[in-house]
Amino acid sequence: MELRGEEWAPVFNASGARGWSGEGYWFHKPWWPLGLRWSGSEFIAKTTTLLPRPGNMPLTKGYAPAQLYPPCILVKPLAGVTLNSVGLSGPGAEVLFAKWRDAWVQRKVRRGFISFMSVQDSPGGRLAEAEGFARVFHEFCLQVGTMNVGLQVNFSCPNVSLPTDKLVSEVGQILGAFRQSNVAGVPAIAKFSAATPVWDVVQACQGSRDCDGVSVSNTIPWGKLPDRIDWKGLFGSDESPLAHLGGGGLSGKPLLPIVRDWVVQARKLGFTKPIVGGGGVLSSHDADVLLDAGADAVEVGSAAILRPWRVHGIVNHVLMRTGWKER
Repeated sequence: MELRGEEWAPVFNASGARGWSGEGYWFHKPWWPLGLRWSGSEFIAKTTTLLPRPGNMPLTKGYAPAQLYPPCILVKPLAGVTLNSVGLSGPGAEVLFAKWRDAWVQRKVRRGFISFMSVQDSPGGRLAEAEGFARVFHEFCLQVGTMNVGLQVNFSCPNVSLPTDKLVSEVGQILGAFRQSNVAGVPAIAKFSAATPVWDVVQACQGSRDCDGVSVSNTIPWGKLPDRIDWKGLFGSDESPLAHLGGGGLSGKPLLPIVRDWVVQARKLGFTKPIVGGGGVLSSHDADVLLDAGADAVEVGSAAILRPWRVHGIVNHVLMRTGWKER
């Protein structure tokens, strides 16, 4: 997949699936020999905000989850779904850039995407946060090399008390703040939920010089798309089990047909920029569904929790199907 003249592999880990800098999580280790390997895929870091944010997940001093089974994450392996309300917990950008810099310089991460979201209450506040983040991001890019890094801007986390269905209108301003930071050649991808209307995204991104592509889908906010998601059937109630934490967002199996249809519709509406499709990719066949729909690349995320033994097979399948050869 080409972004600003640089070729990227057609398969990514979803934001956060491998932690902040590729370290993974404690429950990944037993699965490493059995297929939970990401070699060949591109890296996307867990989404950060500019300032420290407590969210709903306590972290250790090393920024790993402080609890083995965080109550803000609900996993139902048999149903093939997860529900989370982590709320972008993290130490903030300046702390993380030091961690990322070490990972890049020490070659623990060869290259990858940093993921960011503005979470202030007003459009002006979110723009100011993006401008502040752009300044430290600019310094990071100069240190690790602009050919080794990309930017994913999250407009769709459902766990931060923002009207995510309206954030699409801020794409031009937010991405423009990064391009004005003079980081030439660094690709910027906007991340949306598949609950975001396709036409809104096409209007916001197709003509934007600052948007190089889109990633779909983030988690689906609790209760959205009730005609396509049987919320009560999955969780036994019309009320979210994480209602006390904001409701949460759904990942896993039900997202696949929704994302497929979103990608198909985007292409029919004339969207020509790269699309990274993800959501419910639990097998190689699922990856084919999104590629056949018109996605240029696939993100794999919840499989690392729900079907970890399949991750390496999915990655290899996408690489082979697309004929990817590392440049």
